[in-house]
Amino acid sequence: MKIAILGSKSLPAFAGVDRVVENILRHLPTDDGIHYSIYVVRTPGQPRAFDYAPNLRVIPIPALSGKHSRATTFFLLSALHCALVLRPQLAHAHDSAFGPFAWILRLLRPRMPVVGTFHGNPYERAKWSRFAKWFLRFSERAFVRGCRQLTTVARAKVAEVQAWSPTPIEFIPNGVDPNPVIADTGLARRHGLEPGRYLMFAAGRMDPTKGLHHLLDAIEQLKPGLPLLVVGGFEGHNRQYSDDLLVRSRNIPDLILIPQLLTQPELFELVAGARLFIFPSEIEAMSMMLLEVISCDVPVLASDIAENVEVTGPDYLWLFRNADAQHLGEQLARFLEQGPGPEIAALRRRCAELFNWTAIAQRYRGHYRRLTGT
Repeated sequence: MKIAILGSKSLPAFAGVDRVVENILRHLPTDDGIHYSIYVVRTPGQPRAFDYAPNLRVIPIPALSGKHSRATTFFLLSALHCALVLRPQLAHAHDSAFGPFAWILRLLRPRMPVVGTFHGNPYERAKWSRFAKWFLRFSERAFVRGCRQLTTVARAKVAEVQAWSPTPIEFIPNGVDPNPVIADTGLARRHGLEPGRYLMFAAGRMDPTKGLHHLLDAIEQLKPGLPLLVVGGFEGHNRQYSDDLLVRSRNIPDLILIPQLLTQPELFELVAGARLFIFPSEIEAMSMMLLEVISCDVPVLASDIAENVEVTGPDYLWLFRNADAQHLGEQLARFLEQGPGPEIAALRRRCAELFNWTAIAQRYRGHYRRLTGT
């Protein structure tokens, strides 16, 4: 049986949805007769199709480089190749922005079931224009009606979709690797970082909803006496915000800046050496960044949005009020004074038990088998 994976853009993954897809594929059985094909954006390093694993083929697809045209061309050409060339028994689309292109699959392959997975509400991100947000809402409606089965990594999305659509939807969380490999890439040494002697923040793109400005407000007021490491891309869609934040970060004493996306080994090395990771996001679905920090056995101070509390549990000590820089600073000061306690190990055990990638992959596999009748 052939299954197509659409909506993800890279493998190996750098962040976000791509990392979720990579982990699901990695934990699916390789000897059950199912062969997966994943579409990625074509790059000079991946110019043509290749086998990534015995049961997994990577199909690079060209895409334009514009802010909006990149995803549009990639999704369109992926859908056409899937329907007309690959012709799988089932397609799994990640990202509700794929909605209009799910209907290409429906029209060209009407008997092929499509599974759709929500990884958040992209129209809530501040980076998009008013028209883009409208189009993303339209895409979500098309996504729901174009898929035969829906899943979501955010529990609240279930009730939201069920309120207006009969399409079945199920909450399937993201997962953690309970024993991640922490490599010595040399990146920490090159930046003069000593294990346990710095605070850390990281995000793939510095969208305002990632909350870095709240953290900088707290740091400037508290002056914690430890350097703050900030990692991530500042070339986001909200150009003015990113530029202002970059200038501000460079002018804060004791702030170490790595303004780029890192490979997973580099990122994990820096995370594992942090005294505390600070996660001030205002909006998330279920963050892979948060889960991976916890799996690296590093204390995390997180905003109290429902999606973070889903991960930590409501009784976790190191939560702060969302978008409240003063409370963030108060909790940071309390952590630096009291230090982490047994709640950190308890949180890691909780996540290893509740968010197991093998069990999660099997739930997706169950949908594949049921929908194809195999």
